[in-house]
Amino acid sequence: MQEITLEYLLNHHFEKTGLEKDRFTKPNASLRFSPNQLSQLPRSDNDKMTDLKIAMSDIQFNKKMSQSEFEVRTNILYNSFKKCVNSLNASNRRVSREMLAKFVVGMGLSYEEADTLFALESQPLSPEHVLLDAVVVHCIQNKYDISEFYETCGQVNLGVKMIV
Repeated sequence: MQEITLEYLLNHHFEKTGLEKDRFTKPNASLRFSPNQLSQLPRSDNDKMTDLKIAMSDIQFNKKMSQSEFEVRTNILYNSFKKCVNSLNASNRRVSREMLAKFVVGMGLSYEEADTLFALESQPLSPEHVLLDAVVVHCIQNKYDISEFYETCGQVNLGVKMIV
């Protein structure tokens, strides 16, 4: 992985900001598959979102931090986080890419851990094409905390706002 510098963030042309709301279309419900065919199909987005929520909950639990420490480190309200990850029905509450970015940076995850979580959300980290992803990689590489994440977002005019 190439090093992502502030100069790269300021001068590179990105295809997306990473904050866009993607529209999901429903698959054709009239298709019928045999059990063997179903086992060969890729997993659904709902299954991936459930796996993402479980992984995020496990990471938060294993860090053994208080609710207030979690909020300070991630700038995510603890009650909002719990409502989101405890709602395993993916259609009720989806983890946004922005929330995931704050979680990854705030929890001090490695690039590999972050990439795995982002792949479960929708797609792996793509710092060449998505500005938010490039900011996340930059923050991971420099071991930034959440305040430095927001500072970097401000420097590159990425509309991520502090909530706590």
